Amino acid sequence: MRCPTNNSTTCFATLRRERFQGKVFDRAKGELKNKILPMGHKAIVAKVYKEKSWLDQKECIVLDYSKTSLIAHWIRDEIREVAPGIYLGMVYWGKKKLIHFALKFPAKG
Repeated sequence: MRCPTNNSTTCFATLRRERFQGKVFDRAKGELKNKILPMGHKAIVAKVYKEKSWLDQKECIVLDYSKTSLIAHWIRDEIREVAPGIYLGMVYWGKKKLIHFALKFPAKG
């Protein structure tokens, strides 16, 4: 992908829209797969578990790619539910905070 501007935030947002289509969670396996590329191919697996956050030592849900992905083995996502079905997250590259993101899940019912 060629970036249309020199703004890194705009470039990342464009890359995200074109490459990352969401996450598919498998509660029974304790893992997720990222939906990537325009056709939504499921790849880039992470283990999902609860642990203390690196940010504030409070409990969060960790999306851990360190043992499941060659591509993203240095990535750790931490998410917390802030409203029913709405989660805010932080992506870490190693121990460095990289970006914030949000996830929305359909209403249960």
